[in-house]
Amino acid sequence: MKAVLRSLPVDYSGNVLERHQKAAVEFLAWADHHAHEQRLSQSSQAQIEGHPDLLDSNSAQAQQRVWANRHAHQKHLHDSAMAHLRHN
Repeated sequence: MKAVLRSLPVDYSGNVLERHQKAAVEFLAWADHHAHEQRLSQSSQAQIEGHPDLLDSNSAQAQQRVWANRHAHQKHLHDSAMAHLRHN
């Protein structure tokens, strides 16, 4: 028993709820950072693939719709994950 206690990290909490809350906070921080990195990557890729001046207005509107749909889907996933975390 003493060997097990010595191997636990100093900040280890026996409280399951505290560990789950800490994990949820860490996950949300990672998810927000990851989403930000993805948006930066997507915008950079769009700039590389085609310059906006070369595209007609219909194409620009289509790109805006695609981005809006993708953004709405990401928001739905985030909201769903938050609701799931609140109820667990």
